[in-house]
Amino acid sequence: MRLFAGFGRRHVLIALGFSFVVELAHLSYAWLGKEELRAGIIAIWTVLYFLNALIGLACAVASDNLLGDAAGTAKRLIVPMLAAAIVATVWGETVLYLWPWIEAKEHMVFLSTLHRIAFRFSVASGWAMLLIGLYTMLQASRRATERLHQTQLAALAAERHVLEGDLRAMQGRVDPELLFDSLLEVDRCYARDAEAGQEALDALIRFLRAALPGDAAATATVAGEQELAEAYLALVAQRAEASPQVDISVAPEARTLPMPAMLLLPLVRWALDGRSATLLQIRAQRRDAALEVSVRSNSVGSAASAEPNIAGVRERLARLFAGHASLDVTISADTRHARLQIPAP
Repeated sequence: MRLFAGFGRRHVLIALGFSFVVELAHLSYAWLGKEELRAGIIAIWTVLYFLNALIGLACAVASDNLLGDAAGTAKRLIVPMLAAAIVATVWGETVLYLWPWIEAKEHMVFLSTLHRIAFRFSVASGWAMLLIGLYTMLQASRRATERLHQTQLAALAAERHVLEGDLRAMQGRVDPELLFDSLLEVDRCYARDAEAGQEALDALIRFLRAALPGDAAATATVAGEQELAEAYLALVAQRAEASPQVDISVAPEARTLPMPAMLLLPLVRWALDGRSATLLQIRAQRRDAALEVSVRSNSVGSAASAEPNIAGVRERLARLFAGHASLDVTISADTRHARLQIPAP
């Protein structure tokens, strides 16, 4: 662990503001006492206050890193205050020993070296208590904000987990009408021809395997949603006199991307519009940090029923991605087009 990890620009800004306030207070006192003010001395003392403030904040950061999050407020105040006072005293004594003319204007008389050091230490302790107390309050506020943010993220993750579970349960609830019609179609196909009946049964089994939820811990992917859509289309083709021509293109890098369950199939069913379409195109690709899925058909259905059929998908997107996903729908006389974009890792 780095001792001063986290020390950065905001600490420098705090030290800069603190040094200006302290020097302004000293200037006000000197002005009221009608003392001589010299720009050079003022600049030197401002720099010294700034360096002392940096020392105090550096000690506070080092104490935070050493003590950890379990330390109480009292320990977070006392330990860095003592450390800052000691370091600032040593630093001040060194500076004033090398350049004694800096404090010549104060005309202070000390009884002994110990008296002078004790005086420096008490002054440094006072400033350290003010500075580190302010810093500790700011850090406590920042930690509270971070904990609140983490709690909110955990709540959102939990809500998303629950929603994904609901979607998987929804995926497991096969449309009873579709299932009943498919069973009747299997029976009719077997009545005509055993091979045709077996093909119809295989299509139904494939759809049921794709539709029923698998491992609850597994993450749904584009490949899985594609398999479900293809199984549905194959099942529909068994019951339709003229099934639509299907063109599916999924980029290789997009196949393994996560995609919430039951997002693609509702778009496919909406695009077919009661099997009035003769052409269906499905495209999936990655665009920067997003997964883009496009479903297009030449359905001639009216636009009046479009929004109710697509509203469920919009609601799921809002709950899953909190405004970071989009669904654009275009309907014309002979085209239905849905363009879905969701964040991709």
